[in-house]
Amino acid sequence: MEAKREFRGSDTHGVLQRFGADIRATSEGHGWSSIYASIQRENPFEGRFDAIADDLIVLHRSGPVQTTFASGGHVTSRCIPKGSIFFLPAGQACEVGLHGALDTLHIYLRANLIPVHNVTPLLVERDVVIQHLAQAVEQAVCENVSNSDLFIDPIARALANRVSAISRSSEPWQVQTAGLPDNELRRVKDFIEANLEGEITLAAMASACGIGTKSFVRAFAATTGKSPYQYVIAARVERAKRLIEQDQEGLAEIALRCGFSHQEHLTRAFRRLTGQTPGRYRRSVN
Repeated sequence: MEAKREFRGSDTHGVLQRFGADIRATSEGHGWSSIYASIQRENPFEGRFDAIADDLIVLHRSGPVQTTFASGGHVTSRCIPKGSIFFLPAGQACEVGLHGALDTLHIYLRANLIPVHNVTPLLVERDVVIQHLAQAVEQAVCENVSNSDLFIDPIARALANRVSAISRSSEPWQVQTAGLPDNELRRVKDFIEANLEGEITLAAMASACGIGTKSFVRAFAATTGKSPYQYVIAARVERAKRLIEQDQEGLAEIALRCGFSHQEHLTRAFRRLTGQTPGRYRRSVN
């Protein structure tokens, strides 16, 4: 049986060498045939990725950073947060402007893993599946894992399947926003519940998840179907309902305990979400 050809740096775009990236580690010499991977610190640049025969995934290991992408007549310029993923399919050229230093993981996949007609260029924010698979590749690079068939090839196929699934439902350069993982959603819900009586800022909620504010707003809405503001108001109304059912305090005191600035603020939110005033609700339950 003919041995599989190693995927080498010479098979890639070579953009890292062209623009003086500080390359920390690569899979060169590991014998991998389905993936070529490199870990580096990229400096700001503007340049062109010429079309090659294989697919490229770039994981942003730091950020946010302002980046511009152009391919196939589509152009997007965005501030890309840490954890985002850029995907360029085989056979497509791309112009990139990186406007700040950035830590990245480049993963090249053999094109036979992803049917060309199924994929488009992508920007993906916080896809947990791709992040976990990419982290496994990064660890394998750092540990000099050389058994491609048993360890790396299954990861390559899983990455290809995930990218293909996302791409089929996307327009070119459409930013995909994944929801919050269960543990992060639970942390932010616990934070909100513990702080309902006081001021709750977007920055504080995002910090509870360990992500940037803009990414948090999009991911929270994708997960809950509500903006963070809408969720907090609904949580305050739910607490007010519980306190009203206990019938131990006046409505003005309940409003303050739930984080509303005054009783009228509570009344407006309560009526909007329940269809009745707090007073009427109290009469209905007591």
